[in-house]
Amino acid sequence: MDFILHIIIRASFVLFVVAGYNVVFGKGKILHFGQEAQDIVVAYMIWVLVMRFGFPLGVALLAGVLAAVLSAALFTWLSLRLEPDGFGVMSIAVHLACLSVVLNWQSVTRGALGIPRIPRAPFPSSLGEFALFTSILLVAWLLVLWKLDRGRFGRQLTALAGHEWHAASLGIDRRKVHFLAFLLSGIGVVFAATLFPAYLFLLTPSDYHFSAMIFYVMCTVAGGPGHVWGVAIATFAIVFLREGLRFVSLPPDVLGPMQLILFGLILLIAVWLRRDTIFPKQRMV
Repeated sequence: MDFILHIIIRASFVLFVVAGYNVVFGKGKILHFGQEAQDIVVAYMIWVLVMRFGFPLGVALLAGVLAAVLSAALFTWLSLRLEPDGFGVMSIAVHLACLSVVLNWQSVTRGALGIPRIPRAPFPSSLGEFALFTSILLVAWLLVLWKLDRGRFGRQLTALAGHEWHAASLGIDRRKVHFLAFLLSGIGVVFAATLFPAYLFLLTPSDYHFSAMIFYVMCTVAGGPGHVWGVAIATFAIVFLREGLRFVSLPPDVLGPMQLILFGLILLIAVWLRRDTIFPKQRMV
């Protein structure tokens, strides 16, 4: 039973981020590969203030939200000034730059050692209560995203993904829509960045390497880019597979490469099957 609860909690953490990322990459067709930049900035903003400087969690959360807003503004600015492929490369560079700062600013972040002894309070202490708490938050978050996806914002984002010039002729403000998309992505990060380190009692930069970004892309593509509930189901299935593989009786030097091969095949097949959705052709009139 504890394993099932652990799967629910871990999948919820991933889905908080993936659901927001799905708005940008899946619905908006924005080649954004710097999601982990938002993750690491918000997480360290919150827990450095709490653990290293003694700020109350409420104040640190407000600082984390501010960091999410500023990072959304940065990515919006870059997306408006760069070509899609150029923005994709630049978003990776932003992520690597943020990771480099965390690893080298040891007097504040403790570098590769991370920040230990993070308290779980005021969140539930038992595994079952924590799983229930994260599940309720996650369902509420998915319902908000689903409502936005079905409303005016979702239609505007779809129009921009299809042809931005035609969308502009209809009065759709690309700057405003992109900022809201990146902001939603950042809000999902705030949930995960607050709960995940508290669950592990540890914040470490090893959780924010580029391999996590690939995992987000895989969950988004496998579930259907832009589909809220499809991405949710795919995320839970893939997280269950990843955690379940830990129980396979294979040596670590075999299990690790096997996981990479398996997830690589899943991503390859998903991208191939959904290539027209991920890389749509520009509409011509």
